[in-house]
Amino acid sequence: MSSNPRHREVRALTLGFLSLGANAAPLDVLSAAANAGFGAVGLRISGRHPGDPWPQPDAEGDGLERVRARAEALSIRISSISGYYISEKTSLSHLLANVEAAHRTGAPLILQGCFEPDLARVSKLLRGYARAAADAGVRIALEFMPMSALKTIGDAQRVIADSDARNVGLLIDSLHLARSGADVAEVRALDPRSIYLTQLCDAPAVRAPDTTLFDEAMSGRMYLGDGGLDLKGLVAALSPDAEIELETPVVADAALPAAERARRAAEKAAAFFASHFG
Repeated sequence: MSSNPRHREVRALTLGFLSLGANAAPLDVLSAAANAGFGAVGLRISGRHPGDPWPQPDAEGDGLERVRARAEALSIRISSISGYYISEKTSLSHLLANVEAAHRTGAPLILQGCFEPDLARVSKLLRGYARAAADAGVRIALEFMPMSALKTIGDAQRVIADSDARNVGLLIDSLHLARSGADVAEVRALDPRSIYLTQLCDAPAVRAPDTTLFDEAMSGRMYLGDGGLDLKGLVAALSPDAEIELETPVVADAALPAAERARRAAEKAAAFFASHFG
């Protein structure tokens, strides 16, 4: 066993649902993660916008409780859930549904994307959203993405500060960090307590000029160690006990069964951590 405090065995990593495809159903993610040796999962439990179709579970019935029971049976921790984005289509009631889903699945964290250009409205929504989450014992990780309304770390920090929410922190995605123009020095300068989750994937050091930011995020990600991002520097900039999730939806493997995709993600991650932090 490595003595390096930043070394991670697969059991200490979280498998993000996106690693198995944008529409990966929660029960399928749980089974694949367990088979590959992960200790935790991040699950999407609804479509990204109200009215979007979503495969299992049925939030109106006992579907979320079945997800929780399945995770417990597999000895897999549900690290987080993702629900509705903050957008022009989203009301506070939709965001409160995210809180209810987190509570019912036992997830301590909600991963939150934001595509609402009116940042004053975002701060107002976040204020009520965060209060409800706090009452449920849940935190919110706000994700900055250069193709979203929150394009940089600074954008996310300003919205959090304006909301005066004490249980909202940052979600740092290695690809979005690089494409936002930031580097690991900016992460190192943050209060570690403000980083609620870090998602790792690899990608080319420079985005292909004929690829949009959105297309790259959905179809240009690579397994750890296969690209040119400074993943070693990013992991080194985090606290040793940081929550780390893999988000590696590799397009070349899209036709493979979910269990095989999870296994490949696990093997690549194990090799990366052994090589750099072994």
